[in-house]
Amino acid sequence: MKYNFDEVIDRRGTATIAYEGQRKVYDYENLEPFWIADMDIKTPDFIIDHLKNKLDQAHFGYLVWKQEEYLNAIKHWYKTRFSVNVQKNDIYYVPSILFTVTEVIREFTKEGEGVLIHTPAYNAFLNLIEGNKRVAVESPLITTDNGYELDHEQFEKVAAREDVKVLVLCNPHNPTGKVWTKEECAFMKEVCEKHDVFIVSDEIHMDFVRSDKGFYSMANEMKLDSPIVVVTGLGKTFNLASLASSFMMTKHRYFTLQFNRKLATYYGLAAANTLAVEAVKVAYTQASDWVDQLNQHIDKNMTLLEEFIKNEMSDQLSFIKPESTYLAWIDFAKSGFNESDVQKALQSVGKLATGIGNSYELGESHHFRMNLACSEDKLISGLEAIKKSFDALENDEI
Repeated sequence: MKYNFDEVIDRRGTATIAYEGQRKVYDYENLEPFWIADMDIKTPDFIIDHLKNKLDQAHFGYLVWKQEEYLNAIKHWYKTRFSVNVQKNDIYYVPSILFTVTEVIREFTKEGEGVLIHTPAYNAFLNLIEGNKRVAVESPLITTDNGYELDHEQFEKVAAREDVKVLVLCNPHNPTGKVWTKEECAFMKEVCEKHDVFIVSDEIHMDFVRSDKGFYSMANEMKLDSPIVVVTGLGKTFNLASLASSFMMTKHRYFTLQFNRKLATYYGLAAANTLAVEAVKVAYTQASDWVDQLNQHIDKNMTLLEEFIKNEMSDQLSFIKPESTYLAWIDFAKSGFNESDVQKALQSVGKLATGIGNSYELGESHHFRMNLACSEDKLISGLEAIKKSFDALENDEI
């Protein structure tokens, strides 16, 4: 393998949320982080070197983001990776994915109206819905022998509600790692158009799809004025989350007009991040091999977790190996313990910070989320700590 993804990266003391943000979420401190969705893997050297060269310019005035090189890089990535023909006129620089999701919610819903979301759901979406005084309307995923599937009948039933105006789609899905099929995307688009529901598709995990069918973007479903916005960026794939910029794609003229007007005259956020724009140019033209090998590493880690649970903890844990993302959604229902007990054990005994399941669900949870974008050594230590935690619960040692 050309790249070493098993290099142990110690990010302590670097003001990273994975470490420094633990006190806001957990009852214990100095935990080994497997929670927040960034990677213990370095941004590739060819991106860092490009940004260093840009820094040597020594001037960072206001930037025109709409550059041919930037737009062509996005077109190239979508064409070569996903067989999607993106039109340059449909691409727009945006401050962040969550900002864009929020603007769709604000534009097409009123306070008290419903936002459709598949559960379990990315916790930031649930927080945005609640924070904007909207109501989360569930379309729960079904657990089957083939993984997580869409409940077609239930989805259409809730989409038809008068108070439901927006679907927030996580594509691929976080936290389950479900890959939406072409047929499912077409079905959701058809249902949403029928019932006047606007779709915003967060596709930040698009580069981590490892299924044979590959990734299907909602951009494939866009025609002129289709009620769809696709938003994504480099943050997850290349560990550049703190550059805090993204791009959206849409053919919806009304939303584009409203969004860009408010971006400049209401929020004052029209200025683009020079380094973020430069990162797109190099990442989307040079990183194909790096991403392929990164996915091989993540798949290896997922298999390691799958085999560990099968061989060591099958009476306590269940796990459906995901087809995408670097996040594992682990079910502890078989253990018989509640979430409070499990989290206390993981934190106090295992010294681990994992994603707390109830933050992704609207009710009680018997899951925790685990970030596997790390070295094999770190993962093995984490798995041993999980077993130690559940053994302590079984032996009533807490």
